[in-house]
Amino acid sequence: MGEASTAVEEIRRHRRMSVGLEATRQSLLTRLKDHADHEGWQRFFNLYGGVIHGLALKAGLNATEAEEALQETLVSVAREMPGFRYDSAKGSFKGWLFQIARRRVADQFRKRERQQRHESVPTSDIAEYADPASESLGQAWEEEWRRNLVQLAMERVKTKVSPGQWQMFDLGTLQDWPTDRICALLGVNAAQLYMARMRVGRMLKAEVGAIRKEFEV
Repeated sequence: MGEASTAVEEIRRHRRMSVGLEATRQSLLTRLKDHADHEGWQRFFNLYGGVIHGLALKAGLNATEAEEALQETLVSVAREMPGFRYDSAKGSFKGWLFQIARRRVADQFRKRERQQRHESVPTSDIAEYADPASESLGQAWEEEWRRNLVQLAMERVKTKVSPGQWQMFDLGTLQDWPTDRICALLGVNAAQLYMARMRVGRMLKAEVGAIRKEFEV
């Protein structure tokens, strides 16, 4: 009887969480319809700005062009958000955003080509650019999304653990230092190092999952 009650409560908890996450998603999308909602747009930028910029760089744009592609993507999103209606059955918001971002990336390559032709650069010297409809650009988008997601999760976890615990995780897991070197540097033993790495690693995994559920719309 006790196990059955626990199972029912777990199901209810997941349902409440799903409802809460859906409300969070809809709340952000609703806020983006208001151009004056600076906090909402900052939240959007914190989540997607690095992804868009990283995609532009991976596509072959230089730093200046990538920044322009990012800014133009934000302008396009702001212009289209008032009429945007989120329907998960028709696709994700992230996918919709990708379509806009890759078009703005292609715009930058066309701009570069026009400039080079105007400067009489030989056709053979004009850099080729990624087809905005290519599968590789979609893969780059997913890679940048995952990288940015982990970065956001690490920033959150850093605020929830002590500097010493994060340093042990950073040196041992992210930088792959040997145990004896970390223990000598920080004055801890192997058991303390193991526990810190395990705790922070679990927190990071949970945070990645939370961010994915919260924002991957």
